[in-house]
Amino acid sequence: MPKINMVTIATLKPTGKRQFIRDSVLVGFGIEGSAKGKFTYFVETRVKGTSKNVRTQIGNVEHISLDEAKQEARTLLLEAKSGHDIRFRDDEEDTTPETIGAALEEFFAAKKHKLAVNTVKDYKATFSNCLSDWKDLPTKQLSRRMVQKRFVELLGTKNPPYVSKVFRNLSTILSYSGVRPNPCEVIKDKDLSVPTASRSRFLSGDEIYHVMQWHFTFRPKVTPLILFYMMTGVRREEALKLTWGDIQGDRIMFRSTKNHKDHAIPLVGALKELVGKRKPDNEKVFPFTNSQLRTALTKFKAQLDFKEDWTIHDLRRTFSEHMNLIGYSEFDIAIANNQSSGTVTRSHYLQGQLAKESLLKRMFSDLQLQYDYYYRDHGGEVQKVPKGWMAPEIAMIDLE
Repeated sequence: MPKINMVTIATLKPTGKRQFIRDSVLVGFGIEGSAKGKFTYFVETRVKGTSKNVRTQIGNVEHISLDEAKQEARTLLLEAKSGHDIRFRDDEEDTTPETIGAALEEFFAAKKHKLAVNTVKDYKATFSNCLSDWKDLPTKQLSRRMVQKRFVELLGTKNPPYVSKVFRNLSTILSYSGVRPNPCEVIKDKDLSVPTASRSRFLSGDEIYHVMQWHFTFRPKVTPLILFYMMTGVRREEALKLTWGDIQGDRIMFRSTKNHKDHAIPLVGALKELVGKRKPDNEKVFPFTNSQLRTALTKFKAQLDFKEDWTIHDLRRTFSEHMNLIGYSEFDIAIANNQSSGTVTRSHYLQGQLAKESLLKRMFSDLQLQYDYYYRDHGGEVQKVPKGWMAPEIAMIDLE
């Protein structure tokens, strides 16, 4: 058990699963890390007169200093020793929404500038499909038993990952609204959730070869967009929303991103040819709607006939996997595909904008060379481009 200090803070990094770092000096104080890299100070202790430990969050590591967090922790530990449940503060006004439906609306109103449109749709759909009869239910009447009963009922009609998402969304809304204790915690406490393997699909070197071969041979309209996803690691909507105004000299600027941070990538090599020239009749760089892309992608996948299905998001994973094969670290890759992580911010963005631009140019050029190697030397084992290997002079992506 380490002593938590500024070195601890500086070296925090996601592990892909939930983690707890407990302080060896201030017993009960610690840092909780989410699978995606969000780190939060917490206090966990036993309240006098009870037999069970309780835990409450103090604040995000990036928003509260370590000294402030420890001072707040000492205060909370003293309150627990005097018999106060530290999950409920006597000096706080009860602003909990009266009904579950009101909590939902309050959450969306507060987060309207932070949540992506598709995220809002997802929250509303899961609530409407599975919990609509709770809309007028008083928040204080929602019990752990009710949550447990509905969870088990839904498992009988819907797939487990979807059911878990329904209550994960509800738990987020209730936590934001100040509902404590959160009745959705019963799912975790009683181990009701069904573990599901995280998706790990990405295109192999051989599959990348066939995508490129099909592009060069038959030139379907969808392949420039597919190759763009593979070469940039951007999300589905980020490419579909790209306009000609976002092409700024030797950069591509993505503004409507999932983490609400502008993201610029270098317009280098084959990317210039994939983007092509501006079409006077369309403001979008890739003139596909979501529906049109789904239709085109279904047809294209049927023609390729790979053994395992793949999605647009798998192309983002393809980008990361082959960047890693080349030798780039998870933190470099997180910068390149605009992942949101406090550790990434501390470790890399503080290097400066010039360092970031230089890194990205090198990364995107190296990845194009790697893909080019798969295409030119098809049939060999997937490996990093051999040192000294040179691609033929013909363009990797020829869209004439």
